[in-house]
Amino acid sequence: MSQVINEENIFETLKIGSEGAMVHVVQKSLIQIGFDITENSVFDEQMERIVKEFQSQRGLKSDGIITMETMIELDKAYLEHQKK
Repeated sequence: MSQVINEENIFETLKIGSEGAMVHVVQKSLIQIGFDITENSVFDEQMERIVKEFQSQRGLKSDGIITMETMIELDKAYLEHQKK
């Protein structure tokens, strides 16, 4: 899951309007931990709503923006889910 860095190994904050491979990786991870989200590589309103829900569940600021802090929690959630 720790693939949400660009080609230069720099983390990119993801938010509504973001598109591409990094968004797709996050969508796949959200699906794998149980969220129902369209896998389309576009950070749209649906994804923002789900990211806010995930952030709220994990005790993060629920703003719908994927920062490094949210990515770390997503990694943790993914690993927890894999242990089940």
